[in-house]
Amino acid sequence: MMKREEFSTRMSFQYSVLLDLLSKNDFNSFRSYSHSYESYVKSWISERIKEHFSEVSTICEFEDSHVQTSIDNINDAIKTAKAETTDSLKTFVENICKELGDKLVISQDALGAFMILNNADQEQFAHWLTESVKDIKEALSEKFKKTTIETKLRHLQMNPQNELFNRVIGCGKQCPFCKVPCDAGGREHTKHFASLHRPQGFGNYSWIDSDKLVTDICSSSVISDKNFHCSEMKNKRHPFKDYRKIFPDWDIPPDRSLEASDFWKFVMTKYNNEFAEAYKAKPADIPKSWRKITEQQAKESLKYAFEVRGNYYFPIRGSNRFRKSMDR
Repeated sequence: MMKREEFSTRMSFQYSVLLDLLSKNDFNSFRSYSHSYESYVKSWISERIKEHFSEVSTICEFEDSHVQTSIDNINDAIKTAKAETTDSLKTFVENICKELGDKLVISQDALGAFMILNNADQEQFAHWLTESVKDIKEALSEKFKKTTIETKLRHLQMNPQNELFNRVIGCGKQCPFCKVPCDAGGREHTKHFASLHRPQGFGNYSWIDSDKLVTDICSSSVISDKNFHCSEMKNKRHPFKDYRKIFPDWDIPPDRSLEASDFWKFVMTKYNNEFAEAYKAKPADIPKSWRKITEQQAKESLKYAFEVRGNYYFPIRGSNRFRKSMDR
């Protein structure tokens, strides 16, 4: 999985998730991504893993090869033991186990049932043991075919979902205003930050006077004279310039010149009414220029934002808290 492009870097991962979101053409996916980022991304990773190993032929070939290796080891051990002269069936069986060594450890308790058969014909015993091994192979192959990929993943010693999550997710924290994920890698950093914020309507913020979703981004708000309020402040107004008193772990560089990317302008324009209904607010006043942005332009802005160059390929699949508000 780590060799796949979408898991090669954190930027490739974020780009892949957002491009996949756009291809889904589904509002609920965008809402889940915005407000339940960690949960959504973990689910997204799980789906990629399942898709990658969904080809029955691929996973069965892998499992059958391991079964066949074990079967071959057992048959070779039987042949070697038969070539040696032994005085009892017990010695014959012990020679088989010795030949297998650490390739296939057999419990001594499992051997006890037939160790007393010292007078049994070794040739006949070897014949039926070989036949039993054939039956085991068929039974295991049939079991593997009926076992789902989810069950197989649960029985692994390591959790591939968590391994991939820790590799590409960063710290998983989201901006308190627009819900953009923190750009810092890992969890060992003192401040959360994001290079480019989104319209705050995605974070369930609306204007106090009109109750319309906010199209401003955080970088311009923190240098303005506007106020905000949210559940963390028990709905009391607070100056945006002093946001660190409420959210000391976040660093939002002030910059009036920054705008939301064409990707998020396109998404907010497309799902303006849906987000408003979900957040029990009124639709945002969408600037005319936003309405002219095409889906292709939104995709191109993603490439620019995540520095994607050349041919980038990855497989694309065809409660509210307190009202968060702002003063104009």
